[in-house]
Formats: sequence, structure tokens, C-alpha cells
Amino acid sequence: MIRVLLSATAVLLCFTVAMAEDFSFEKVRALARERAAAPFAPPADDLADFWKNLTYDQHRDIRFKREDGLWAADQKPFSIDFFHPGWTAKTCVQLYEVDGAETKPLFFDRSLFDYGKQQVPNGIPSPPGYAGWRARTALNSPDYMDEFLVFLGASYFRSIPAKTPYGLSARGLSLNSGLPGVPEEFPAFQSFWLKTPEPNAKTLTTWALLDGPSVSGAFQFTITPGAETLMEIEAEITLRQPVKQLGLAPFSSMFWFGELTHPKPYDFRPEVHDSDGLLMELASGALHFRPLDHSPDQFRHCVFSLDKPQSWSLLQRDRSFQSYQDLEAHYHDRPSVRVEPLTGFDQGQLHLIEMPTADETSDNVILLWQPDPLPEVGKPYAFKYRLIWQRDPAPSGRFAVKDTHYGHPVQRPEQLLFSIDFAKPLLPETKVAQAPWEDPKSFHPVVTTNNPAIKLVHVGLTDLSMAHVDSLPLGLGRRPEIHMPQMLRAFFVLEPPADLRDIDLTCELQNPDGQAVSERWLYLWKKP
Repeated sequence: MIRVLLSATAVLLCFTVAMAEDFSFEKVRALARERAAAPFAPPADDLADFWKNLTYDQHRDIRFKREDGLWAADQKPFSIDFFHPGWTAKTCVQLYEVDGAETKPLFFDRSLFDYGKQQVPNGIPSPPGYAGWRARTALNSPDYMDEFLVFLGASYFRSIPAKTPYGLSARGLSLNSGLPGVPEEFPAFQSFWLKTPEPNAKTLTTWALLDGPSVSGAFQFTITPGAETLMEIEAEITLRQPVKQLGLAPFSSMFWFGELTHPKPYDFRPEVHDSDGLLMELASGALHFRPLDHSPDQFRHCVFSLDKPQSWSLLQRDRSFQSYQDLEAHYHDRPSVRVEPLTGFDQGQLHLIEMPTADETSDNVILLWQPDPLPEVGKPYAFKYRLIWQRDPAPSGRFAVKDTHYGHPVQRPEQLLFSIDFAKPLLPETKVAQAPWEDPKSFHPVVTTNNPAIKLVHVGLTDLSMAHVDSLPLGLGRRPEIHMPQMLRAFFVLEPPADLRDIDLTCELQNPDGQAVSERWLYLWKKP
């Protein structure tokens, strides 16, 4: 085993010399292009079976000593923890520190971990590297270094804004995600370079090399944590071979059940999900909102063709604790994330894939952007985008979709009744000046379906504003300094053909001039 460790060390040191001068994204990009021009070489599997076979509890018992993190003793604005390999984290990554013109490898150090009750037998070799890393900063308090960023497993990473728990996950790249009968490929970040921050730095910079059987790529992440954590991502990928689906800026989230789910699991909580809606901002500025859904044994794959979109967001829009009743998971506090494409996203399709799941432990929602046309094999494809990890997006000035419900009208099982609540603003806010509710008498819902055989029986609009305020605890909605949301309920009844299995629907509120005063609600109904 000593021979193997010395060999690995020699490789890392040679690489360090090659990368020492004027380190930049260009260096990683050149390395990625070199990798892409050669057959894929899987990383060495040097992890001892002892570490591979750790159980969940055994692996959890191994804790990183936070006070010994990278830069922790130097009083830098950021510090880095490392993840110990084991349990499901069996693949090691190469880590380097970039300090000015010096680049040095970060070798595995067993003294950085507290193994708790875990007894490591004598003679067990140390892992050849770390499984991943996480970053800390004074996010919520000047007196404590909170974690705000994690890179662990394949190309997965997660981040949070201030005062939220972790939720949905991002990826560097996805290949063939959620395609029935097509194996998904998981290219992985194999190497990271961590730039030493200046004493007063507000941003953390890291570079990453991605590799897999079908693709190699280089990524640069510039991360600014705060009330909203901002990521600027620059990347270049090169395909080695054709793929069925290529996903840029991909996300994985969890939606087990919510207000739309029929039937609901036998669970004490009303809703369980990390995200509950997709918001798309078109080139025209129009906003389209698609609530997430899940039904047992049903697979949904919706494709939205977009031309130069301004943004899209995967949201946790419902912020009421009453909707979740979970004091441990804090689903009402889970973060949202907004994608702002910069270059390389002019034409393409946004894919929303909702898969069946048995519980809340597995991500079953995938969101990705596929460029049109797909990049050519052997030809580098560059793109840039911005991720904003946030609690809630800024108000748009339009009525936003708050709730969606549907079912059969009383004694009419052949019909469907849909109810969509629109709110403006979405959450109570402090009054800046007089903020009166609008007169909705001139507004009207506009409903469309994708099948002319569907009969639109009835359409209506009701003002729920006072009913909503009156349902709150005494005094909360009547304080003069608080502007409570104006709530409008659009409802409509459809009568589809008996053999129709699914319906594409839209609904938006318009004024007498035909202008939208709300988001456009989109939904794919599937027959239970």
C-alpha cells in the first residue's frame, strides 16, 4: 500500500508543477480539452473495503474537526471542511489550494477527523483522498462560521442563503436524466482548485474539472454568500460521444405530496416537498408558473421551448408552517433558486421531469436546460449562467399563483373543477405608502386547453381578500403598517371526453385590454 500512496503523491506533485504558474480557468479548460480528446479513464479505485463498507451510522460518527479546516487558523473570511470517504461517498476527489502563484495538493490527513466510537483496525490504509468539501463563512452571525456550500458526489452541489436549511441540489451537468429505457450518466467533478481568499474577501473562487465517459469539462465558480447567495458559473464542455439528452444548469429536488396530490400518503403532515413550483420568465417579461405534482405510478415529462429566456426558478413558494407541520425538516424554510442565463442559452428547451417516489428520502424532480442544437462531438461548448440561492424572489408587481386545487364538482364525476388562487403580493409586507387593493371587477380569467373536444362549462373569479385576512390570528391582518395580499380565486369547470388521459391547461387573469395582470398558470392534468 505504501507503493500506491507514493505513486499517487508523485502524480499530484508533477501536476502541481505543471499548474503552478499563472493559474486560471484557462488552465483547467486546457486540461479538460486534453481529456476530451482521449478515451475516458475512470479514476482509480484505491479506497479500502473497510471504508467502503461503513454503515450510515458508522460514517456519520466520523466528524471533521472544524477548527482545523483549511484557512480556519488564519482568520480568513472562509474556511473549508473535508468529507471523509465511506458509506455512499466511495469516490475520492483531488483537491488543491491556489495561493497566488503557488498551487499545492491537499493530501488526506486522518488527524483532521474525530472518529467517535468508530474503531479503525490497525493496518487499514487511509483513504487516498477526500470525498468532497464544504465551505463556511459568518453567514448568520459574525461569531460563528456557518456552512453555506457543499460539493459532494458526482457533480452535485448545494448552497443556501442566510437563515435557511439545505434543500434542492444543483449539478454541474446531467446526461440522459429521467429518460425511460436510457441509462443516466453521472459525470463527476474529479478535481477542485480552491483559491485562498484575501483577508476581506466577499467571494470564494473555485475551479473544477469534470469528466465522464461521454464528456469532459472545466468549471469556474465565483460564490458570494449572504441574504441571497450568488454564484457566477463559467463552463466549457466537450462531448466525446453523442448523448440523447444534455442538461445544463440542472437541478434535483423532492416532491412527495402537496395540495394537488391524489391520493395522499397516510402521513400526519399536509405536505412534504423541497420545491413546489417552476417559475419561467420569458424574453417578453411574461411569467409562467407551473406547480409541481406527484401521483403514484405516474411519470410526467414536460418540455418548454424557450427563446432567450430571462430566467427560471425552482421555488418553495408555500411558506406557511401550517402547510407542513414538520419541526425537524423545516420544509417551510427550504431555499429557492433562480437561474439567470448569460451566454450559451439562446435557444433550447427547459425539461421538467416528475417521477414517482415512495417517500421523502429520494429526489424525484429534475429540471434542466437542453441547448438546441446539441453541441457537436469534439467541439468545445462554452456557457455562463448565474445562480441565486434565495428564500423568495422579489415581488413582480403581478398576481402570483399561490394555491392550486382540483376535484369533481358535487355529484358530477364526469367533470373537473379547478381552483387557482392568485395573490398580490404573495406574502404580507410592510406598507411603503398607501397600498390599496385593486378593483378586480374588470379582471377575468382566460382558460385554455390543448384539446378542442374538452368542454369549458363555467369560468369565474372571486375576491378572497377579506376571507383570507379574517382567517389569520386576531390583529395580524388588520395592522395599519402591514399590506396584506389581495387574494383572487379563479375557478373553472371542464368536461373532458371519458377516454382522455391527460390535459394541458393554462389560466391567467387579464384586464379589459387583454393584458395579463397575473402569472400564467400551467398544469398537466393526468387521469388518476
